[in-house]
Amino acid sequence: MSVRFQLCMSLILLVVNAPNSAAWGPQGHRVIGLIAENHLEPEVKELIAKKFNINSLAGVANWADRTRKKRKEEGSWHYTNIEEGQWTYDAERDCPNGACVTEKIHEFSGILLDRSVPLRKRKNALKFLVHFVGDVHQPLHLGNLKDRGGGTLRFPYKGKDVSLHYLWDGGLVDWGSLSNYADRLNEKVSEADVSTWSQSTVSDWANESRSLALKVAYNVGGLSKVYIKRGREIIDLRLTQAGVRLAHLLNKILIF
Repeated sequence: MSVRFQLCMSLILLVVNAPNSAAWGPQGHRVIGLIAENHLEPEVKELIAKKFNINSLAGVANWADRTRKKRKEEGSWHYTNIEEGQWTYDAERDCPNGACVTEKIHEFSGILLDRSVPLRKRKNALKFLVHFVGDVHQPLHLGNLKDRGGGTLRFPYKGKDVSLHYLWDGGLVDWGSLSNYADRLNEKVSEADVSTWSQSTVSDWANESRSLALKVAYNVGGLSKVYIKRGREIIDLRLTQAGVRLAHLLNKILIF
């Protein structure tokens, strides 16, 4: 076996097995962006297009994953790992330096809101928010610190050895057409859902994910059909909630 071949295989395995990889995967983040676009106020959608030159939230939904490949310090911004046994997020305990997804949503919301901040910085803040609101809705992005949000827990699935984190990033889902997938989820959203979900806070989103992680995601057993079905239902719900809440956040920040 050549040294070059061994090196290539090592790089491939590193990518496949990397814990805390792209939350939801690129498909899930794009679906969240597509759902959010259906709930933006018309004037906000127009402002985002004209002022920030962003014609599609789905189109920028994975920008933050690309930038962290160049800037390693951004890696921890995508999740908030919590000590095992703790059921709720506590900023002082779980994110003392502010370099986690929950606190970065607050930080970039403030930057986007501040009209005195240079336009380029505000645009980047908007793109971070499109991604991070999605991240905080993935249950294992509020996973246990000791296993890196399920990143070190391995299971055989469809002939592959994958991490629990990967499965909840969207590995359990057969995506198909992303626009059709987003439309199907959005059609199930009622006005009552929008009202209820929009009244929640970032900490609420984090605590919802934490609860789902402990109650469902970590109770994996042997990847039974019941577990996979429940996992897909929760992923659908969290993608939908993320899209609705992202739109509400942007509407609130950009209209006044």
